[in-house]
Amino acid sequence: MIKVGKSDLLWNYGASFMRVASGLIVLPLILRMLPQEEVGLWTVMIGLNSMVYLLDFGFFQTFSRSVTYIFSGARELKAEGFDPIKEGGTVHYPLLKGSLKAMRFFYAGVALMFILILFSGGYWYIERLLIDFQGDKMIARTAWYLYGVLLSYQFYTYYYDGLLVGRGLIKRSRQIIVLSQSIHVILATILLISGFGIISMVISQTTATIVNRFLAYRVFYDKETKSGLLRAKAEDWKKIIKTLWFTAYKSGLANLSWVFTNRMLTVLGALYIPLSAMGSYGITKQIIDITYSLSVVWFVTYYPKLTQDRLRNSLDEVKRIYIKSQFIAFIVFAVMASGVILFGNWGIKVIGSSTPFLDRRLMLLFFSASLLEAFTYLSTSVLLSRNAVPHYKAQTITALATVVVLMITLKYTGIGILALIIVPFISQLAYQHWRWTLMVFKELDIKLPDYKNFFRNLPVNLGLREKAN
Repeated sequence: MIKVGKSDLLWNYGASFMRVASGLIVLPLILRMLPQEEVGLWTVMIGLNSMVYLLDFGFFQTFSRSVTYIFSGARELKAEGFDPIKEGGTVHYPLLKGSLKAMRFFYAGVALMFILILFSGGYWYIERLLIDFQGDKMIARTAWYLYGVLLSYQFYTYYYDGLLVGRGLIKRSRQIIVLSQSIHVILATILLISGFGIISMVISQTTATIVNRFLAYRVFYDKETKSGLLRAKAEDWKKIIKTLWFTAYKSGLANLSWVFTNRMLTVLGALYIPLSAMGSYGITKQIIDITYSLSVVWFVTYYPKLTQDRLRNSLDEVKRIYIKSQFIAFIVFAVMASGVILFGNWGIKVIGSSTPFLDRRLMLLFFSASLLEAFTYLSTSVLLSRNAVPHYKAQTITALATVVVLMITLKYTGIGILALIIVPFISQLAYQHWRWTLMVFKELDIKLPDYKNFFRNLPVNLGLREKAN
């Protein structure tokens, strides 16, 4: 049985804090030590991460959810839906062994594909960006390709964290993240101060990733798991991939909407907007991405439990987790947005950065768009917990529409950075931001009195006071 306690939550917040620390500590150093063009280039390189989400094509969530099913006692994986599971189920190791083999083959194959893309299309892209680059082009190219190799390794081992979270080892997973992020922050700081420039970020992230993956492997493959896997005969991994593909490809198409309306914006924008302007957009987006991550930490921590509650048809508990997650997300955004909009520019001046934040009105619009994105993420995740992806077609259409409209807007208008915010916002608002929340409300029978009851018992629901007997 998967149990999630306060220690899991605290370590999850700790891991998120370390991600914040990498922004609040390393980012100011980047702004101070790197020229504005290199800040823009680093922003584009971070956007390259979106390739990972594209190439994963929904398998990470599907594999992680399958691990939860297996460790909850499932004897088989279904293409869609699931058989209810009673408490006390044991791990079916032949299914687990076959699933692990399927993960390794899938991620190894796609990581190789990523390398081929990097040294073909990636070559054309970086050379175009560097046409008017005033800094050291050789250093820029070296950083670009080394970072690409790092992303390939990250992708090959991408499922490691999914194994830990799917198994309910959230505390251990987050402890590993805290350690690896600490290594990243310390090493990046030392190298930046020592004058290694943009290469500092590549070296620090590479070291942190290797440590993260090594420890995740050691934690998942404990003595009991190794023994069970050793004795088991693996089920056909090809059959498992075929079964999971039915849901995974739908999740992958659904993820396109999030990728193209979030991660890929920087990559597309850099083709039409100067790197200096992209630097301002990039640092603002990093702060907003940090806010987004913090806003869903509680939900992500309890998601394996929510999935298990779905398996056991405990819909009242699913409803409680969902409503509480919405409340926490709103509070986090309200606090962070107020702080950044009111004091962000002052903070930038204090550290002596040559790269400013975006205009306050743009930041307010940016934060609002991201808050609705967080709410939609909560809703679609609840839908995914029942091993179905009803939103994939609509989100695929949204992704394609966003890219087409964004490219036209960037090419034929002069609104620049505003296009990177307003186009995806409107695209999502037209359908995604209300449709899936409405579906969750109907499935879980959520009504206004449910919110009234939540706020009436707010201290209890937030764990600030014990529930009365």
